[in-house]
Amino acid sequence: MSGVKCTSKKKISILLSVLLSASFILSGCQSEVKQQYSLVSRAEQYDFIKEDKSTLMASDLCPYVKDSSGASDNKSVYAAGAFNESTGETKYSQNLLEKIYPASTTKILTALVAIQNGNLKQICTVEASDLDLPAGSSVADLKEGDKLSLEDLLKGMLLVSGNDAAKALARSVAGSEDKFALMMNQKAKEIGASHSNFVNADGLPDENHYTCAYDMYIIFHNALKEKTFRSIIKAKKLDATITDRDGNTDVVTYKSTNMYFTGDIKAPDGIQVLGGKTGTTDAAGYCLVLLSKNKKTNQQIITVVFKADTRYDLYLMTNKLLNSFGSV
Repeated sequence: MSGVKCTSKKKISILLSVLLSASFILSGCQSEVKQQYSLVSRAEQYDFIKEDKSTLMASDLCPYVKDSSGASDNKSVYAAGAFNESTGETKYSQNLLEKIYPASTTKILTALVAIQNGNLKQICTVEASDLDLPAGSSVADLKEGDKLSLEDLLKGMLLVSGNDAAKALARSVAGSEDKFALMMNQKAKEIGASHSNFVNADGLPDENHYTCAYDMYIIFHNALKEKTFRSIIKAKKLDATITDRDGNTDVVTYKSTNMYFTGDIKAPDGIQVLGGKTGTTDAAGYCLVLLSKNKKTNQQIITVVFKADTRYDLYLMTNKLLNSFGSV
């Protein structure tokens, strides 16, 4: 899902450097500096969304806002958002509540549910059903009979977007992927991601598997509260120990597919990318949910970009969003 090839990496880096040399500040609706009272009152005060207030109840969430000025000009991506987690500001909004397909960003919720309901040290055995995947799927290269910990499955799922790892993890935690999907929907509803429905743990295409950009912000925001999740997505590479069906043990290294970590994409000056999750399918386009920070102020930033036409457009839009935080 994240293995689709794009244009020359060198070309992408050069183009982004040129485009970002110009000052780009996204304009649009912003919330006031974060207050201690409910975000519902603040949202209504500034004419933010008035429907489905369950998504606005958590006091530590940046609120939903209507489309920012100029959002309709960004035609190479369908939905996007930029959120200052330190101040509670929603700095940019584009189709935040419109239906989208999440692709492998689904695995953010999969990880959250697994961490909160499973035992990280539990040894899981890979079954044949975990490997029944469409041709071209991204995998952690697991084999039937392999044994590895739940924590190591998380590494393979989040760093290389292994669909085999996601299925093995879901089955190990819930008994079946279908039961795990019920847990995913329960968790999404619990945290206020009410515009979503999930039917699998990996994000492979299904018309009943959908979300919206704001829901994915909520899900990522909550997943970041889990130390294990945060430590995995912030890593450029991690080792996992796998014992095969014959009892032979090997250590494999999973390397992040995040192009900021591979060095193929450079973040704007003053911004440090901390980690995130990519996703790609024909229906979903190119997707990226990302955690970054302003180096000077240490303010935490979440950006979400969904259904970009190309990988180049995905990272270009992400850098545009991040560039607006560079001088905070």
